[in-house]
Amino acid sequence: MSVLTRYLAPLCFSSAAAALIAAAPIAGADPALPQPGSEDASQTIADLQSRGYDIQINWVNGYPRVALSQCWVNTINMADAPTVWLDIECPK
Repeated sequence: MSVLTRYLAPLCFSSAAAALIAAAPIAGADPALPQPGSEDASQTIADLQSRGYDIQINWVNGYPRVALSQCWVNTINMADAPTVWLDIECPK
C-alpha cells in the first residue's frame, strides 16, 4: 500500500462524511411557504392547511363575496405558530 493511498482514502472518507452531516439540517427543514400570487387564494389556503397551519384572512381590496379561486394572496404573514395571516385581494 502506497503512502498516498494510505493517507488519501481516510481523508476522502472524512470529507464526504463532513459534507453529509453539513447537508442533513437542510434536507430536514420544513418546505418553503408558497410565494404570494403564485396560485389562486383557494390553492394557497389548501396548501397551507395541508401543512398544518391555521389560516386567518385579511381582505385588503375588492369584493370578498366572489369565489376564492378568483382572488389572489398579496402577503403571507407568519403570526404565532401555527397561525398564518393572508392578505387577500379579489376583483372589483
